[in-house]
Amino acid sequence: MDIPYTVHARPDTGLYNAKIGIWLFLASEVMLFGGLFSAYIFLRVGADYPWPVHDLDVTLGFVNTVVLIASSVTVVMAWAMLKLRKFGLYRLNMAITVICAAVFMFNKSLEYKAKFAHYAVKLTDGTLLTGHLPHGYQVKFEGITELNISIPLKQSAVSADPVGYVVPFIEGGAAKFKTEDGKEISLDAASFGALKAEAVKKANADKKSQATIKLTATSPFKVAAKPSEIFGYTDSTITFRDGTTATGKLADDKMTLEVDGVDARGVAQSEKSLAFDHRYLGEAWQKAFIANRDHHFEEFAKNYPTRDKNRSATLQKEALFFKLHSATPPAAGEGHGDKHGAEAHAPAEGHGDAHAHHPTVVLEKKDITFFSNFTPKLNTYYAIYFTLTGLHGLHVVAGALVLLYFLVFDGKRLRQDPEHLANRVEVGGLFWHFVDLVWIFLFPLLYLL
Repeated sequence: MDIPYTVHARPDTGLYNAKIGIWLFLASEVMLFGGLFSAYIFLRVGADYPWPVHDLDVTLGFVNTVVLIASSVTVVMAWAMLKLRKFGLYRLNMAITVICAAVFMFNKSLEYKAKFAHYAVKLTDGTLLTGHLPHGYQVKFEGITELNISIPLKQSAVSADPVGYVVPFIEGGAAKFKTEDGKEISLDAASFGALKAEAVKKANADKKSQATIKLTATSPFKVAAKPSEIFGYTDSTITFRDGTTATGKLADDKMTLEVDGVDARGVAQSEKSLAFDHRYLGEAWQKAFIANRDHHFEEFAKNYPTRDKNRSATLQKEALFFKLHSATPPAAGEGHGDKHGAEAHAPAEGHGDAHAHHPTVVLEKKDITFFSNFTPKLNTYYAIYFTLTGLHGLHVVAGALVLLYFLVFDGKRLRQDPEHLANRVEVGGLFWHFVDLVWIFLFPLLYLL
């Protein structure tokens, strides 16, 4: 059975079916992204912390903007060449469009990877230290005697799986556990599956919202995991990404960070930031920070005498977020009296990893209130950033797959009914233009403002 109005327009609307459908779909997409953009604005206006302006790589964002604009041109050219029955040029332009999509996603993956490897540590006075963890850095717990596992009965984004999220990080071989009824088990898929089924059955009978399993280790054991492989920890507990909590003792209450930035915007007296304590960056870096801060404030006062410096987010970022571009402070060559902690912990010249050109500090746990890599866990800015760019990225992938299908798998339609294929390409192109338009809003909003 033939579906009518796939090639020729309907007499009542002047449009063929697919074109009506895509415009209705795009209307819903406008509402979706409009709501997300509105959420971004409200989150920014109502933020109770210094908003991370100019944190993203503008060069990479600009390259992606050029790539998407170029792809918008080539998808139109592909449609035009198809209408003119120049099939070779159609294939060429469509291939370029798909390649542009691949380049965009590759660049986006580089941006995401950098965020996952970059950390921010909030000190007790409100200072944020940014930087990278040393290669192979792990959080280590010892004397673990107990696992507490929570299993939500309703569908949840996170499902308890200690076999996948806890067992791989246990040191010294597989640990043995005792269940609440005294049965000794090894924590493998089969034994946990049986425990889970029994716990869920009991929770349903008791009309609880979640099932719980408590396992006691037959002998204390140790775990070691990268910070990205766990959800969080305190001095006595470590929580894994599936929600499983282990009770033990933090083996090392210090954290090593290769510092590339000091953000003192949350400190009342920025020059007295805890980051410049003699145990950490020290007096020489403090002097460099003060010189940089005063320079920016003086330049602002000279160029904008009527503006309030406290209301300029860009000025506050430039003046109070100090970037460290070397392992030693600017005054190090002239000599200074304060041998700071960063010097004491710096690797010898020619040694260390790729980030060794930044000062290395060893932070005491009592001075840390929170730390995270640059992911949604850090603050609402990165939550909305990953939501917007991630959803846009999914649209890029979906649109590219559709256009790739037209290019690779629609050869029969190209030969037998090129006008029908031209309509399909036009609809795909409309979606692609919308994807590009969303990025045109995202780029200045996230990268420039």
